Amino acid sequence: FTPSKDGESCTVDETEAALKTAALLGVSFEDLASALTERTINAGVETVQKLVHVDEAVKACEALIKAVYGAAFDFIVERVNASIVQDTTSHGRSEASIGVLDIFGFETFKVNNFEQICINYTNEALQQQFNKYVFKLEQKEYEREGILWKFISFPDNQDVLDLIDKKHTGIIALLDEQCILPKSTDQKFTRYLYGRCDKHARFHATSAQRVDYKFSIEHYAGYVEYSTDSWLEKNKDQLPASAAALLQTSDFGLISEIRKYVRSEDRGGRGTVATKSVGAQFSAQLKSLRSRIDKTIPHYIRCLKPNDDLVPNYFEPLNIVEQLRCGGVLEAVRVSRAGYPTRYTHNVFMARYYILGDQRDKSPVSPIFSPDKFGKKESELKRLISKIAFDLWYADHEMLMAALQKEKRRTISSPKYSQRSTKGKAYNSNVVTGAAAPYVPPYNL
Repeated sequence: FTPSKDGESCTVDETEAALKTAALLGVSFEDLASALTERTINAGVETVQKLVHVDEAVKACEALIKAVYGAAFDFIVERVNASIVQDTTSHGRSEASIGVLDIFGFETFKVNNFEQICINYTNEALQQQFNKYVFKLEQKEYEREGILWKFISFPDNQDVLDLIDKKHTGIIALLDEQCILPKSTDQKFTRYLYGRCDKHARFHATSAQRVDYKFSIEHYAGYVEYSTDSWLEKNKDQLPASAAALLQTSDFGLISEIRKYVRSEDRGGRGTVATKSVGAQFSAQLKSLRSRIDKTIPHYIRCLKPNDDLVPNYFEPLNIVEQLRCGGVLEAVRVSRAGYPTRYTHNVFMARYYILGDQRDKSPVSPIFSPDKFGKKESELKRLISKIAFDLWYADHEMLMAALQKEKRRTISSPKYSQRSTKGKAYNSNVVTGAAAPYVPPYNL
């Protein structure tokens, strides 16, 4: 682009690259230059053409590139989906399917923008999905089975999700609201954000951050600072009307097919941004994804970054522990240890552990050699499960008693114990060595 003498307008240089670009788009060079250096303003029933300066022309060029690429991508995805889709039923039965979801993880850079909050919002939502599946469902199943275990609390990040995507008050909703206003700016949006979200426990904005129009969110994985630069423009993601009109004149067949995927300024008026904004679309797609995951049995693969230097055979323990903690893996291990992670069907369980049953009872034999008699041995199965569960509980109880006795002997040998004994404040032996706790069956049989 070559700016004019007064700097208020510019022209497109007729270079080889510009001519080839116009040819590939199926338009003339003059129409391409006009679309990039002029802006169409609709004022009621009148249309006004306004010349733009170099910076605006560069942004218009970038918007055109992004719009064509995005529309082509959506077009290809739709064609691929249409070619591989199959009938959901076969002989009256639903077809099984396996899906793979690849997510990078939380992002926190020196400067975090609109793209990072979208990615981190996705991680928050999928982390809650992980929490729900691993913690809530597991605990409910143990309670339903009547298994003796201690309830484990887990961190719930619903408040972070509400801060980002709650209707009317979330960051995305507030951004859409500002996008509708005709003269709103990133600075006005940020000040509006401070006023609406300042009291939220997960939202933070120091005095220094307010000067630079920044804020921080306490995510599940830690604090992330965001800059609101260009948020309104990125959320609208609309192609200037003049550039959209340029694509309408294209004689290239592919451009004609992908035009319907292009988001332009003239496709929506006041009050329609919230239904077409990038943030709103992203939130809707994420909710659709979560709905699909809810209908499946997920299996999680956690990828850990061993070091920040990207070198082999080198592990940073603190870095790995922090990733395990932020990913909820340590809490998941606690849940598995507190419950019964290994589960067998009754016939497999009997076939494997029948030998541990009561040796005085001669009737139970391996179901492998008498499969026809298994249905009559429900009482033997219950006795076997109860016996094994009691043996495990009793062994754990004995270990606990031994640990308490060891602690008692260590305490008695300390000087402080003698001092307390002379004052009549010695340990209560009934608490430490009291009778064995009453037996409670680990299953409600």
